[in-house]
Amino acid sequence: MMNLDELLKKAINDPSRRNIFLQTLIRSDIFVICKNPVQSSANQPDVRLELVTVRNPEGEIFIPFFTSHLGLQKFARKYVECCQMNCLRFFDLIQDRNAVLNPNSYGKEFSSPEIKAVLQIAKNLHIKANSYNEFETLSYHQPQQPLLHITKPAAKFFSSQPNVDRAFIVEMQKGSEKPRLLIVVDMLGNTRKLFVALARYLVKSNNNENQHLYFLSYEHALAKKAVMNQTPFYVRNEKRYFQR
Repeated sequence: MMNLDELLKKAINDPSRRNIFLQTLIRSDIFVICKNPVQSSANQPDVRLELVTVRNPEGEIFIPFFTSHLGLQKFARKYVECCQMNCLRFFDLIQDRNAVLNPNSYGKEFSSPEIKAVLQIAKNLHIKANSYNEFETLSYHQPQQPLLHITKPAAKFFSSQPNVDRAFIVEMQKGSEKPRLLIVVDMLGNTRKLFVALARYLVKSNNNENQHLYFLSYEHALAKKAVMNQTPFYVRNEKRYFQR
């Protein structure tokens, strides 16, 4: 079965495949860049996103969205906050704006009228905006290949960070897609600041070979599931001052 990226490539060159691509797209999760993380609470149950926009050569403004997290990273070229959500829900949130799927790559522009037409079709077909459950679609396992070129410099970096207790590395895989490497860090404090510094350190240590690495804090339930029964590649030796 072809994934969303493959269906998009086929649909660009073959109009007969565009219908199946669109049906798959609105049932799939996509990724969007957010200036701030999703904000939700009991008092404000609605999803609130501050989305990044781009301008095409004709001066039209679009909201970029992506079929994969890797595609988003390549577009941003740095660590950015992002949100994964069902495409149909995304269209419902931005229906008065234009959007572009996979900008700077093979992709497709969606005007506001197109988005509203897609929403109406989905409504007529009784398609609900349900995101995939990551706990069910992602699997995790120990890396099959030695990763000393990553774990050795990462452990050296963590040894200089007093707020890091442990770090794990696992392979995560969604369906039949190619496995991706995930580093889970058990730490205190600002995760974004540490992850940005870690990514830069690893790129410098390995000559830009780590663009497929993902980082996640151990505090998330998804991270705990990912490293269950796994042995950390880094463990802090000294206790913190308040633990002595």
